[in-house]
Amino acid sequence: MNIEGKRIILRALEQEDLSLLHGWANSRDLCMGLGDIHFPSSRRQQETWFERIQADRRTIRLAIQHTDGALIGHTGFWDLHWRDRRAEHALVIGDPAYRRQGYGREVILTCARYAFEEMGLYRLDATILETNVASLNTYKSCGFQIEGKLRGHVQRGGKRVDRMILGLLVAEYSAWQEESGYWDELGGSA
Repeated sequence: MNIEGKRIILRALEQEDLSLLHGWANSRDLCMGLGDIHFPSSRRQQETWFERIQADRRTIRLAIQHTDGALIGHTGFWDLHWRDRRAEHALVIGDPAYRRQGYGREVILTCARYAFEEMGLYRLDATILETNVASLNTYKSCGFQIEGKLRGHVQRGGKRVDRMILGLLVAEYSAWQEESGYWDELGGSA
């Protein structure tokens, strides 16, 4: 089963995606905006990572595929808590040709719709470095609220950077959708 957005399809990550994912994982520019520290990784490490995530029941990793067939990034739900009905959301638009064109926003909204309408989640979290202004603004434009910050949480380029904590509740998403009508032309459900 795939999860459809307007211009994207979210699908399971496959072995054949690893070559592109490996290149993105080794992109210094891309990794500087991510919350965790990244080291150069080998193809074998990428394969080991892929095998590990196949067995992880608290994480759902998804490929972001453009409707033209191109793999443009990856997303998913981390630290899933089924009892509490919450998860953390993140995404990477790895292909630079697809950045700054609204795909990140579409991925967030597609994941939120699926999380709330199909998975039955109550809450989505996101943690974003304060220096990643584009991501912060994109999540806020989708209804996420800044709930706090972890001061001096990471080090990037020799400087301490705050990590912002954002959240979106199902009622906030529903109100946002009602006001924006974003999914109306697609029938409103995942």
